[in-house]
Amino acid sequence: MIKKIAKKIKSLFTKSKTKVVVEDEKLPYTIMSGAILSGINTIGDNTYIGFNCNITESKIGRYCSIANNVSIGIGEHKINRVSTSSIFYKKPFETLTEKDCIIGNDVWIGSNVVVRRGVEIGDGAIIGANSFVNKNVKEFEIVGGVPSKHIRMRFNEETIITLKKSKWWLLDLEKAKRKILELEKTNLFDID
Repeated sequence: MIKKIAKKIKSLFTKSKTKVVVEDEKLPYTIMSGAILSGINTIGDNTYIGFNCNITESKIGRYCSIANNVSIGIGEHKINRVSTSSIFYKKPFETLTEKDCIIGNDVWIGSNVVVRRGVEIGDGAIIGANSFVNKNVKEFEIVGGVPSKHIRMRFNEETIITLKKSKWWLLDLEKAKRKILELEKTNLFDID
């Protein structure tokens, strides 16, 4: 009996309309076990997605670090309808996921974070663990809490301009490593 239930559950996930858009043939990112990607997701090169994440219809940039148990862009029910049940929607999946969810490049999202549909997180941002993100996050901003609030900017304006001009996250891994070493020589950043 348990095997039949497990088989049925597995078939529900294998029949879903899941698609991940990649730039080349080999997988240029890491997705740990237990992660579920629903719908069409774009995941940038060298991005890490931790264990047991749930990502739906989202665009995720390059060099992102997404910790375990993170939910990004999960479906949202209509609260001003007669019923909140999606069984009454003409196109349930499309209705539940109608707003874009965009994560920039080099974003770090801590464990157990929930990012609502329609939220945009800018390049270089950090989301503290256990946060509920219901508003856009600026480039290089650190936010945390429930709901998430501004903690501080990662860098001063001069350093942010330097990083944005470098666009290191658009480079392949070897070139990005060289560019980061070059940036570290400016003494604007902490180094190992």
